[in-house]
Amino acid sequence: MTEIPSLRRGVEMVVGMDDQPMLFDSVSGKYHRLGPAAALVVGQFDGRRTLEEIIADLPQRVDEATAARIAALVDNLRDKRLLEGRRPGAAPSRWSGGLLLPRVIVWRRFSRALDPLVRLLHRLPAPALSWVFLALAVAGFAAGAARLSDLSTMERPGPALFALAVGIQLVSIVAHESWHAIVAGYLGTPVRGLGVALMFWVIPIAYVDRTDSYRVRSRSGRAMLAVAGMCSDGVVCGLEALVAATSHGAVHQVAVTLCLFQITMLVNNLNPLTQSDGVAAMEALTGLVNLRGRAMFLLDAVIRGRQIPPAMLAMGGAARLGYLTYGFLCVVLAVAVMTFFIASMIKAALTALGGLL
Repeated sequence: MTEIPSLRRGVEMVVGMDDQPMLFDSVSGKYHRLGPAAALVVGQFDGRRTLEEIIADLPQRVDEATAARIAALVDNLRDKRLLEGRRPGAAPSRWSGGLLLPRVIVWRRFSRALDPLVRLLHRLPAPALSWVFLALAVAGFAAGAARLSDLSTMERPGPALFALAVGIQLVSIVAHESWHAIVAGYLGTPVRGLGVALMFWVIPIAYVDRTDSYRVRSRSGRAMLAVAGMCSDGVVCGLEALVAATSHGAVHQVAVTLCLFQITMLVNNLNPLTQSDGVAAMEALTGLVNLRGRAMFLLDAVIRGRQIPPAMLAMGGAARLGYLTYGFLCVVLAVAVMTFFIASMIKAALTALGGLL
């Protein structure tokens, strides 16, 4: 305990969601959660006192077992390259995500393009406008769902009209992600970029990297950040429903098809078994953190026979069983979607081959 622990340059302690203390590594871009006791100890790292002196100066008496845990904490921080004397980890890669959701950032400066809108939002009564935004979204989705009854009577759009609807929907998806980025900028945690992910390796989706939203302390702020994209979809869906209700022919077909796209996206965004905006909103409102990631980590540890981290052991048997069940259901859904996609591709290939023969 004669070493002098000190946080490496570029590492700072921040207080984020639900007053959770964390260490942020500006080089790797990663956040490391700390418990209250660990945060108290790390806050004493002044670069002058040895670890033994720091322990002696703590406000409460420290027994041998506690001293050993503090030493283990220092070892853990050193292994994570957060202390002086260790080289920093690698800078954030454009590639990230887990096994079921690989992701790549394609536009790192996306937030800068939205800065004028963020500055405008700061001049407006944003909290009140957010409720208006939410109400318009709910009304828009309701109107769009009502227009789906037209699918049973209208003529199906041809390839050209369907392609037009897909193109318009892609613009709507960019708007969806832009609103996540706008709200993140308003909350003081700009997104790290705009990217593309492959859900279950088969479904391409756009996303913005909201890693720094860990710094947002307000639950309501994090919840609004999570649902901002869906609110954008709802408003657009309402406009499309209005066009569908007041048009005929090709315009009507495209508008109703777009309403179908928006309602399908809403269902996907509310799916609790995917890394969806609905799950993010639930986490924000309940104070949970990385529900799906923890479930998958625990399931992987159990399957591979790896040691379960102390924090997960401390949560209790019922909670661990809940996480394991949730992780298992997520994997079942992923396998089902991938199987369906592969089977559909094989069927389409056989059909095309049969036509050629």
